[in-house]
Parts: sequence; C-alpha cells; structure tokens
Amino acid sequence: MDGGRKMKLKKLAALGMVGVMLAGLTACGGNSDKEAAKTADGKEKEKLVIWSWGADEEKKSRETMVEAFQKAHPEIEVEHSVIPTADHVWDQKMTAALSAGTGPDVIQMSPDYYGLYTEYYEDLNPYVEKEGVDLKSVITEGMIEPYFRPDGKLEAMPLLENVFVLAYNKDMFDKFGVEYPTDDWTWDDLAETAKKFAGGEGADATYGMVNHWIDAGLSVICKGGSAYADDLKTCEVNSQEVKDGLNLFGDLVQSKAMPDDTAAKSLPKEQLFVSGHAAMYTLGGFETKLIAEEVGDNFAWDAVSMPKVENGKNNLMYATGYAMLKTSKNKDAAWTFLKEAAYANEDMAKETSKIGLTSCKNIAETYYKDLEYGPIKNSAFLDGLADAKLNIWGGAFSAAGDVYTQIWQSVTIDGKTAEEAMEEYYPALEKAFNEANGN
Repeated sequence: MDGGRKMKLKKLAALGMVGVMLAGLTACGGNSDKEAAKTADGKEKEKLVIWSWGADEEKKSRETMVEAFQKAHPEIEVEHSVIPTADHVWDQKMTAALSAGTGPDVIQMSPDYYGLYTEYYEDLNPYVEKEGVDLKSVITEGMIEPYFRPDGKLEAMPLLENVFVLAYNKDMFDKFGVEYPTDDWTWDDLAETAKKFAGGEGADATYGMVNHWIDAGLSVICKGGSAYADDLKTCEVNSQEVKDGLNLFGDLVQSKAMPDDTAAKSLPKEQLFVSGHAAMYTLGGFETKLIAEEVGDNFAWDAVSMPKVENGKNNLMYATGYAMLKTSKNKDAAWTFLKEAAYANEDMAKETSKIGLTSCKNIAETYYKDLEYGPIKNSAFLDGLADAKLNIWGGAFSAAGDVYTQIWQSVTIDGKTAEEAMEEYYPALEKAFNEANGN
C-alpha cells in the first residue's frame, strides 16, 4: 500500500475511542476463548464470524440471508453482526479491527473502495479454481468484474447491486394537470416539470420531487459530467458539465420544486412522497418494498427510467459483496459462505433479492426479475444497470466526497452558484482526491 493510503488508514483507525472498540471487537472476533460448540454427533463446530452493514430493510435482508446459510450448515457456528454506516460507525470499527488484526472471518465490502483495503483480503482465485466453477456462468452478468484488481487478484465475491428509477405519483400529476414522465425525459424535462408542483407553505407545501441523498451524486453526472478520469488519476469535478448539474439542482431548491435542507429534515423523503406532498421520487431497488408498503392504496403511482443524459451515464450503481480476511482462522467455512452468498445458495439469493439485484444469476433472471412491489417491477432495475456508473464517492474517495458535499450544500442550502462554490472548495477536493489515489 502506498504512503498516502497508509496515512489515510492510520487516520481512520484513530477515529473514536479505538481502545474501547478493540476490546469489544476482540470479544466478538474469530479468536474467542469460549468453549467451542458441538454438532449433533459431537464434533466441534467451525466458528464463522461475519460482519455486515445495513439499516432498515437492508439489515433485515442481511440477517435473513445469514439465517438461510445457518439452516443449510448446522455444522458451522455463525456469529453475525450488522453494523450501521451512519456517522462513520462502520469505517471506524472496520479500520480499527483491520489495523489490530482482530477482524472477522468474512467482512462486507464494496468495489467502490477501489482496492484501498485489498492487502487485508484473501485472494479468492485459488478457491474458485479448486471449486472448478466458471463464475460468469453462475453470477449475474457484469457483477464479478469489479471485484478483480488490476493485477488479477479476486478480492471478494459479489452479493448485490442497486440502481434507481424515477417513481411518480400519478394522482398528483392528474391533479396538477401535468403529463406523466416518460423514458425519453431528460433532466431538463424533469426540472421544468418539477416546478409546476411547487406551492403551499409549511405542512401544506407541495414539491416536484423529494430531496434524496442520491441527488449529490446525480448532480455530477446529470449534465454529462464526471468526477474523475477512468484511470482514477485525474480529478474532473471542476468542469462546466458538473457545474451545470449543480446549478440544475440549486435551481430546483431555490424555486421550491424540491425541499430545502430545513424542509427535508422536518419531513423525511419517504414520508414526503407517500403522504402525497412530492410528485416524484428517485427510487432505489433497496427501498422499493418499503415505499410500496407505505404507499399502499393511498394513490396510484408508477415509475420510468432515470432521465437520459447525453454522452454519459444516467444512473448510479451501488454494489456490495463479501471478502475473506487473511487473518481468518476458518477459511474453509468463510469460502463456503462467500460462494453461497454469491451464487450457490438460492434461498440466500431470494432473501437478498428483497433489497437488490442478487449476484446469483439463476435467481436474478427468474425470481428477482418477476418480483413486483406495488406497480414497480424489478425488471426496471435490471434495465437500469446498462447505463449505471459505480458509486462515485465510495470508500476510497469518501474524503473527497465529503468536500463535494460541502460544494453541494453551498449551492442547495446557501444559494451560491456552482461557480462560486467550486472556486471556494475545489482545491480541497482535489487535494483529498490526490491523497486517496496516491498522486
């Protein structure tokens, strides 16, 4: 690992009360001194410690997936923790554990870390070769490639991917006399239409679309911009295309077509949409089930693809999988979990399908594709993958992403132009980006 990444890892590991965390982590790690559990025939069970992240529906899905694994493997004693990502809780615990060598056997990860922690991960190529499996034949198309490092190392196995669609309240469109969105919409079409719903005050206010945490990322790409070059070496945030995207969202807030920060905090995005106060919602595959349940029969709704982007990607993709740590004491059990979570256990894949596109190809192309939540068919998310860009400000570039959030807030909260915000914050963003990739 280069000096810049080592320094970042040390800084992350120092966050919080590391000493306290390490004591707790060691207690739940893979080297517990408590008496080993036994199988029904008296044999000692293999101990497998798994760390996942998630909240709400994601947390439930992780838990029920692991329960399906436990049911299939009573010979393995599983200790599973689902850790929240909010307020950097996951990053603090993960980096502290990796630094101290007290991590679990299996740990959730994402390819959007771009190899930042690969030195801690076991190379899975030998396990795949021993298994004698052609991964492309059993894993959903395009999902295994991001887990290979440039040197050929397979650092993890995929679990799922998620993209977005544009959901809309048909009753609100009818009430305001506005034509429904189409798959041919551009972001300019969305912005123009959203303004037609702006009105009212306080609890009676109506908006064209919700304020979603995905919006900052969408502002980078919605007018054809990019955050950095494909080789990850050159920062490209300070471009006219990105500034145009920021100004588009700034205009949506200033025109009250989208709630400002204060309004968004008083009524969360889910409630804003399901209560009929926002006409459109950038809906992720991970939240479709929850939104459909809350909407119920309150109003008619549907979804179209994300607005088109000329000469660029129009969607953002969030991918996640599981890696085996080199410090694992139970690598056979860890590999069993990794392969079954990825492709070899269809019961696990069905649980994963509740909050995203599973990496198990057979289930993705049958069970997942046929799932419907309200009027939303999962096939829409399958279609959305073709034009999706991997999460821009993922783990490797989270510090740069924090600076971009300042730019975003400067435009959408403080009312500055993108040009003004970029002039103020871009030097810090470029510095954070270069530190992340070792430039």
